[in-house]
Amino acid sequence: KNLKRIFSLALAGTMLAGMLTVGASAADFTDDEKIVNQNAVDTMVALNIINGKDDGSFDPEAVVTRAEMAKIICVMLNGGNDPTLGSASSAMFSDINGHWARSYIEYCASMNIIAGQGDGTFAPDAPVTGAAAAKMLLVAMGYDSSIFEFPGADWEINVNRRANEAKLYEEIKNIDTSVGLSRDNTAQMAYNALE
Repeated sequence: KNLKRIFSLALAGTMLAGMLTVGASAADFTDDEKIVNQNAVDTMVALNIINGKDDGSFDPEAVVTRAEMAKIICVMLNGGNDPTLGSASSAMFSDINGHWARSYIEYCASMNIIAGQGDGTFAPDAPVTGAAAAKMLLVAMGYDSSIFEFPGADWEINVNRRANEAKLYEEIKNIDTSVGLSRDNTAQMAYNALE
């Protein structure tokens, strides 16, 4: 299972390196001037990991939900393609039945990349915090939650320590990891994970 994750991330890293060599053409969004992490956004859009909005904007300041983060990670692990997913016969979390991201959430949960709220729910439409996004990316990168002490009372401290070591927060200015992560910063964090 970890080998598959490492292979998928290596493939994405190879794609990223190739794009950096050739030079990614900048995505053309109606709100380009608001994007701070332009290179990361352009790369994640080119790799089909994060997409723009239907109205032609990127909406860089919008906060990513927990469900959207699950989809981002699924696509990252599948080399920029939307993976073929299935759903459990009964929903793994009581609040995801009928949700558009149910299969993405269950895919990530089955790989221990994400966890619920401790009460049987997942809160798919709640904002994903910087620390929660970092934890998901770290586990997707092969960090074992139990070895690195990601669950438990001090999970955020442990995640932030490992995320700093892995340079997941690099280039993200003034990040408060306890609040919702913007689309702009999510692109940068995902970009950092691939690097």
